[in-house]
Amino acid sequence: MKTLGTAFALLLTCAGTAQAAAPSLVGPWMVQVTLRDCTTGAALGPAFNSLVTFQSGGTISESAGSTAFAPGQRGPGHGTWTDLGSQYYTQRMIAQIVFDTPANLPGTPGFDPTKPVTPGFFAGWSVITHVLNVTDVDHASSFGVNQFYKADGTAYRSGCSSATALRFE
Repeated sequence: MKTLGTAFALLLTCAGTAQAAAPSLVGPWMVQVTLRDCTTGAALGPAFNSLVTFQSGGTISESAGSTAFAPGQRGPGHGTWTDLGSQYYTQRMIAQIVFDTPANLPGTPGFDPTKPVTPGFFAGWSVITHVLNVTDVDHASSFGVNQFYKADGTAYRSGCSSATALRFE
């Protein structure tokens, strides 16, 4: 977490001082998200699809397709984005997690290979914070931190992720 967290802070600092105009972020994007080890950056499994729409005025709507959540367990994401300049943006989204599910991880007691692999989740919410770089009018990439909270506000897990995005037209 320290390695990616340091890179995340450095990118925010550098991007905030840039002056160049960025391509428009507004519109729907097809996104592939990869969960990552925060220390090494190694992928923690296959990528999953999401649909993210950046509205003019700085708001975000998101629908994630991760099978780590049970059907109906995670609501859509809502959030904000900010232009940092030089084709960099911050994005911050929140999504409700409406019920608990137990973990189902390989190598742990009770693992069921017929079910999706999941770390388990508590009812509450998750917050996703990324720095996004629009590399051209149709492509972007991002990385950042995912935080999970129980319904009483207690943080119980954090992790890292990266994403690649293709503009939907």
